[in-house]
Amino acid sequence: MKKIFTLFLITISLSATAQDRRSLLQAAVKFSTAPDTFLLRDSVLQHFYSDWESDSILIAGLKSESYITPADIDFMLQQARASKKQTWTKDSIAGSVVISSKGLPNSLKQKKAAKQWTKYFSNHKTGYYEVSKPIFSKDGKTAIVYVSFQCGVNCGNGGASVYRWKNDKWILEKNLFSWRK
Repeated sequence: MKKIFTLFLITISLSATAQDRRSLLQAAVKFSTAPDTFLLRDSVLQHFYSDWESDSILIAGLKSESYITPADIDFMLQQARASKKQTWTKDSIAGSVVISSKGLPNSLKQKKAAKQWTKYFSNHKTGYYEVSKPIFSKDGKTAIVYVSFQCGVNCGNGGASVYRWKNDKWILEKNLFSWRK
């Protein structure tokens, strides 16, 4: 009987963790002022910055501010490095309408990018969100998520934030960095 009860508790704990992670992504997107229904790029972002070294510095900096422990640093970096290319699905984040990366503007040249955005807006009347896979502390109660909104050559914003699990919900703890164009 004791084993069955323990198994039952573990099962409830695992399903609660999955729900907690979905609610984290929802909280991060809502903090980024996404409407109830929004376009989500299918590609899961793998970095907060464009390289591992900058991500490592960002994570290590959280220790000096007492957001995470030394053990969390290694745990979080392992998650980031082990991250494989994956895509979001319609069930990943509530309210999202997933769009393929293949049809999104991607040129770095201003003139070509402007044409790509004009074509994009003829199909979609709004910009799209990009979201990283959350990186969790060892106890699962602290997480970092990066969210950006892309809406044109000179339009967009984003950044990474720290969230804490408090009172059965994810609370924004600290904005790590943000950008606007």
